[in-house]
Amino acid sequence: MSNNSSGLNLLWEAIQQEEAYPIYRLTYLSTPVTPFNDADFDDIENKSIEANNARDVTGILIVHDDRILQVLEGREESVRELYMKIEADDRHTITKLVSEVLDEERMVLTWSMVVRRVNGIPPEISEHYVKVYDELLHADSQSEITIDHIELFKTISLFWALPV
Repeated sequence: MSNNSSGLNLLWEAIQQEEAYPIYRLTYLSTPVTPFNDADFDDIENKSIEANNARDVTGILIVHDDRILQVLEGREESVRELYMKIEADDRHTITKLVSEVLDEERMVLTWSMVVRRVNGIPPEISEHYVKVYDELLHADSQSEITIDHIELFKTISLFWALPV
């Protein structure tokens, strides 16, 4: 992933802000058809930043081996439209729609899209991610994505400068 293209977009705002419209938050899990390479990550991130800025959608995509998790937020219509496009992407297969909720605030505030791999970060963080992913995958019904989940995803995202 390109440090130059995404570095400035990775500023994380600690203060949540209320939007003028309800925030629709959608989280899904998927598996890649073939392993992603650096060019795939750059392509996804660069195209998503531009498209999501135009839609006023924020999001985070985390990949660890065959575990992909994505959180998208914005106007419901925009997020649903984007999710339909994601479902049609043949680079991966959706394994579970984890949650769909309306909220007053964004949890992924300033990132139009950030794409991160878990590989190369401290083992305790990657193990925590795998545990959370597996819990979400095996939950009986829709799961709630909490601020604790978002904090874990944020922590993973802050390791962007580390080699993988």
